[in-house]
Amino acid sequence: MNKNYTLKKWPADATGVSVTAHGISICAELYGRESNGILLYGRENAEPVRIDFTEEMRSGSVYRCMLSGVPVQDHTYLFHEDGMPVTDPLAKRLVGHRLFGEEHAKAGEEDALKACAFVSGQFDWRGDKRPGTAYEDSVYYGMHVRGFTKDPSSRIKEAGTFAGVQKKIPYLKKLGVTGIVLQPVYEFEECMRQREARTVSDALQEPAGKTPLRLNYWGYLPGFYLAPKNAYAYSDDAVTELKTLVRQLHKNDLEVILQFYFEPDMPAVRMRDILVYWVKHYHIDGFELLGASLPLKEIALEPELSDAKLWSEWFPYDEIDQAKKKRVPVQSPETGRKPAGKKALIKEKRYLASASKEYQNTLRRFLKGDGGLLSAFLQCQRDNPEGYGKINFLASYDGFRLADVVSYEKKHNEANGEDNRDGENENFSWNCGMEGETKKKSILALRMKLMKNALIMLFTAQGTPFLFMGDEWGKSSGGNNNPYCQDNEITWQKWNLKKAQKELLDFTEQLIALRKAHGVMHQKGQLKFMDYLSCGCPDLSYHGQEAWRTSMDYQTRHIGVMLCGKYCVVDGKEDDCLYMAYNMHWEPHDFALPKLFKDRRWKLLLDTGEERDTEQKGNTQADAVSGEISGMPGSALSVNPVGASAPELLANPEGRTDGGTETAEDAGEKIPVSDITSQSVTLSGRSVRIYISEEVPKAAKKRRYKKRT
Repeated sequence: MNKNYTLKKWPADATGVSVTAHGISICAELYGRESNGILLYGRENAEPVRIDFTEEMRSGSVYRCMLSGVPVQDHTYLFHEDGMPVTDPLAKRLVGHRLFGEEHAKAGEEDALKACAFVSGQFDWRGDKRPGTAYEDSVYYGMHVRGFTKDPSSRIKEAGTFAGVQKKIPYLKKLGVTGIVLQPVYEFEECMRQREARTVSDALQEPAGKTPLRLNYWGYLPGFYLAPKNAYAYSDDAVTELKTLVRQLHKNDLEVILQFYFEPDMPAVRMRDILVYWVKHYHIDGFELLGASLPLKEIALEPELSDAKLWSEWFPYDEIDQAKKKRVPVQSPETGRKPAGKKALIKEKRYLASASKEYQNTLRRFLKGDGGLLSAFLQCQRDNPEGYGKINFLASYDGFRLADVVSYEKKHNEANGEDNRDGENENFSWNCGMEGETKKKSILALRMKLMKNALIMLFTAQGTPFLFMGDEWGKSSGGNNNPYCQDNEITWQKWNLKKAQKELLDFTEQLIALRKAHGVMHQKGQLKFMDYLSCGCPDLSYHGQEAWRTSMDYQTRHIGVMLCGKYCVVDGKEDDCLYMAYNMHWEPHDFALPKLFKDRRWKLLLDTGEERDTEQKGNTQADAVSGEISGMPGSALSVNPVGASAPELLANPEGRTDGGTETAEDAGEKIPVSDITSQSVTLSGRSVRIYISEEVPKAAKKRRYKKRT
């Protein structure tokens, strides 16, 4: 490199090294006693050019300066402290570490991180805009970038990369999700040293020498937080590849939420700078914040993150609200009028969200039939706070997968090499009578029914649903509830699905479509249990064996839930009413369907009950709706494409709409009981039904009028 460069003091920002129109802006935290500076590397193996920073550029331990005259495309860099090379912790792109896991470990120094690359920031976003989907309209899908497409069944050459995820956007769109949540994508060292021996005998068994390496596939580790992981890129430029992925996701109205793990000792200002950088330069929609003792209040109040979605297990919501209220001026200097104040704060869009395991654990216990859970279950189903979002999930990256919740009662983490001592001991699971894999049809049918029950609960809850990759078709991790070190089929997404897996995938797709088609299932705020429209029906109501009457006794494991469509009006049109009957008891129970409004009646939409007896057609409740849409084993729910006003229901040959044989006589003609009073239906054990209101056909109205007159 020629020496025609200049270095001068410069008020650089706090986000490391940036390429600007003036040159290379540098903001570096260095601790050399004698000298600190930058090392510029040209072609490979060439000696670097050392440039020392001056005392006037220093403020405490931070140096701020501008380096001009360096062709950034031809050089990489490291900092130095007293001549010793130091990797920039705020590097925005790194050279090396192109391999992952075992391949990376075997390559050793050949695949080590070598230097930091300059990032120009030039990228054609093509008018990119963040979708800005509200929590009430969102459905999220969690994934590991490598695991999502690494399995050979993905049949793409870019397997395991950002480009691979981009190839699967059509799958995400068909599934119906509105955003993806990515496990850490920043540069981290996944091959970490094995933890120390726990006992003397363990130590004696370990070979002498270096502690063996251990894989951390998930990536919840400290790392280079501004640099995308090279091993997740198919090309040599992870920065451009990730930005291209985000741009294409946004083009398809899909949001991108990134998970970040921060250690407790990281300064709040550093966390803030990292998150702001990803919003500005990668157009990221939001973040899930992981780690202990995080400065959540400070991050939530950061002005540059005010329109980014922020998730955590818990936020100090009251403190954050109080701080926001203090920002509102007492009086406007221009008009002398007081601002809207509290009302304006309530109406503002929700960006914070709670993502705890409360929903998961409650639903799992209710699903397997534990007593005393009904009240907690109903609370979880309706929880939809005014000021922040509620992220609901049945399973995530840690703990049992959905399929394992109904297949294992104990964790099976032997493959992790820790004698099954790692991972959660309590998973609130039930194996349906046999631990692990089985070919017994009755057990497989029960497991399928329970998974469908769980998915219905998730998508009929008012909070925002979250699915982790593979749960949409029943992926199992073999009972491993802590597969943090498994870079293999235990964690990888499969794409060549079997018949039963395709069935569950179709069921999931159509549940999401059903949720999107009916705003009453995902409203903007908390339901009130009140008839505040004076229409004769509250927005939310509970029902038991008798309409409008319920029991919350310890032994009660069933409930009917009605959502009134009059409280959800879109484009001047009221939504349909929906009635969900949940029976998690192992015995059948009667449910009362309340009387609907004039000229409306109930129609059975789906039923996860036992498969009907084909020899008794017309004599079973399940026969009220064709098996094509009942949601039973071997069938799928049928609904219109997204945007439809109501599900498409197959006609009932006998004209019944009540889901059963319960009818009343009127001048010798059978009519649905729902036309005159509440009606009773019976659900088999461990099953769920959904009924939807529909208009009584004109022919039926005329017949009824003639009989009554």
